[in-house]
Amino acid sequence: MKPLLVPALLVAAAVSAHAQEFGYMAFEPSVNHIDLKTCPAKVTAKDVFCRATLQNDTFHVYVFKDDEDMTFVEMLSFEDGEYELTFK
Repeated sequence: MKPLLVPALLVAAAVSAHAQEFGYMAFEPSVNHIDLKTCPAKVTAKDVFCRATLQNDTFHVYVFKDDEDMTFVEMLSFEDGEYELTFK
């Protein structure tokens, strides 16, 4: 296992374990990200917004409820070849 992969897995596990406590207000200032205009089609939750990070060749999409609390819903990861980026 790559040395950097272990911390990333621990963070992902911590985020999943504390999803109720992890909201957009904590995410926004602490995670470098881009705002997505729309969420990927794989996001099935309704009334949400998405933010994304790119680590090596993996594109991580963070999904948050589009309500007053902006709680964390889920994180999806897309490997190289599973996504296409377009910049305007």
